Amino acid sequence: MFKKALIIGAISSIASFSLSADEAALSYTHAGIGYATGDIDDIDFSGFGIYGSKAINDSFFLEASYLSIESDDQFTDGLVTDDIEATGFNIGVGFHTPINSTVDFVSTLSYSDVDVEFAGDSEDGNGYIVAAGVRALPSDVLELSAFIDYADIEDSSETGYSLGARYFTTPDISVGVGYGSSDDFDALTFDVRFDL
Repeated sequence: MFKKALIIGAISSIASFSLSADEAALSYTHAGIGYATGDIDDIDFSGFGIYGSKAINDSFFLEASYLSIESDDQFTDGLVTDDIEATGFNIGVGFHTPINSTVDFVSTLSYSDVDVEFAGDSEDGNGYIVAAGVRALPSDVLELSAFIDYADIEDSSETGYSLGARYFTTPDISVGVGYGSSDDFDALTFDVRFDL
C-alpha cells in the first residue's frame, strides 16, 4: 500500500514540477533544469529534473519532463531499511489562450510514468494528469501562476494545486520557485529556464 501512495505522490510531484515550469513569458518554447524537495506520504525527498516545451502554433504546445527523487532518510518497512528512489517522466500537450493582455488560461493533458525502487524491489505506475490554470505577467520581469491538477493513476486518483513565481534575469533566462500540494504530497521546486 505504501508503494502505491509513493507512486501517486511521485506522479503528482512531477505534475507540480512541470506546471511550475510550464508557464512562459509569452514563449511556450523553452528548456530548463530544476531541484525539487518535499514530502510524499510523510517521507522527505529531494531530487532534480529537466523539462521542456515546444510551441506547435499560437495556441498549442508539447511538453515533456523527467524527475529523479530520493528519500532524504532511510525508510524501514518490516525488517528492511533502505532509501526510496523514484524516477518518472511526463509527456503531454497543452493549450493556452489570453484572458486579457497580461493573463493566459493554460490547460494540459499529460501521460505520466513513475518507477519506485525500495530494497531491490521496483514498482511501476502510470496514468494521466489533467491540469488547468492561469499565468499572469504583472511586469516584464515577473510571472505568477496558479494551477489545479487531477492525476488518475492505476486505480487511484489525486487532486492538487500548484503556485509559482518566476523572475526574468534577462528576456530569455528566468529563475522560478513553485509550490505544489495534494493529499499525499507537498513539494517546493526551484528551477532555471531558458526560452528558446
